[in-house]
Amino acid sequence: MPSFLPFRALRPTKKKVSEFSAKTSDFKNQEEIVADMLTNTQSYYYVTKRFLVYKDNENIEYHFAHGAKYINEKIKKGDLTIDSKPGFFVYRQTDFVSNKVFTGFIGLADVEEVENSLIKKHEHTKIQREDYLYKQLFYTGVLGEPVLIGHENDKKIDDLIAEITKNDVEYNFNTIDNKNHKIWRVTDSELLEKIYHSFQNINAFYIADGHHRCASVIRNYKLNPNVNNRFFMIYLLSENQLNIESFHRIVSGTGTLNYDSFKNKINDDFTVESFDENKLYIPQKHNEFGLLSREYSLKLTFKSLKEIKNPESKLDVSILEKYLLKPVFEINHPRTDKRLSFVASTEDIEKSLNLLSHGSIDYIISNYPVSFNEVKEIADSNKVMPPKSTYIEPKLRGGLIIQKFY
Repeated sequence: MPSFLPFRALRPTKKKVSEFSAKTSDFKNQEEIVADMLTNTQSYYYVTKRFLVYKDNENIEYHFAHGAKYINEKIKKGDLTIDSKPGFFVYRQTDFVSNKVFTGFIGLADVEEVENSLIKKHEHTKIQREDYLYKQLFYTGVLGEPVLIGHENDKKIDDLIAEITKNDVEYNFNTIDNKNHKIWRVTDSELLEKIYHSFQNINAFYIADGHHRCASVIRNYKLNPNVNNRFFMIYLLSENQLNIESFHRIVSGTGTLNYDSFKNKINDDFTVESFDENKLYIPQKHNEFGLLSREYSLKLTFKSLKEIKNPESKLDVSILEKYLLKPVFEINHPRTDKRLSFVASTEDIEKSLNLLSHGSIDYIISNYPVSFNEVKEIADSNKVMPPKSTYIEPKLRGGLIIQKFY
């Protein structure tokens, strides 16, 4: 069974928490990050994203070293404080737009249990991204965003959360992205013991989001093997709380086939039906896909799964790669081919539709979301999913709870 441990967190004060914490620093919209940084000069982005505002040095290590100074300045001013004793945290995020509520525990996991497959992965990592996050961790000396972990449903854990959330809340604030954030701190020795032993009944943890962050922590421990670097911060959620959406595939630089040519290329593998003009079909079940070009909109249904046995090949995203992207568009290396990009299905599609109508992209392709059971099946088989198979929520705020490496 994987370990789950309390820790002494570095945290903003109640007065500073909404100002200091920020959207995940993995957030891809850099223009929005810069605008936020210029509006709020006190945020956690000045630890991880300083280089977007200050152009005084091209060396990323230089900016991360300034991030470490920024953390220390905040500690000296009293805006950040280190807990006097170890604890767990219960974090609840409420999304007022979708009405989704996520509640789980924050604590520490063991790097060695990733290596021993008690904490399981389902994605490859990109070396460049891993390098970046390792340098961020090493030079700033902090991990301000936990790795999101899913685990099997367990009533004892649910009961503990219900018990803890009856107590006084440590943080309770709203953010401009229409979310509420609540955190309860747990330091009572009896409760700590109950939490620890409850997770001892869980057979495995599954990384839902944060594979690159996890890989950077592993690298940091291997290169700097001391006990302080062996553990890393995670946010544990029951699998029934995780919300998994899909990514749209965006194809560009291929040109657009006329309808008859396109249909002939895929007719053996897909049933092809016309859909509403200028609208992308959103699949309602597995093996359905939507495809939109400037000339036609289609609903595609994969015809047969009889020949497919291994779990990763049965995924809708794998079917897309093998039977559409490779044979039709000659995109043989989806991880590296610049003609393929991805947009989360939760994002406003209008921008992609505008790009399509103006000829900047050639196709938008939709697929049905992966289930967490499929994620577990892939991880249990020591296999990996194709790139951008899952868009998993919740997305966590940076700098809300911080692990400081001493």
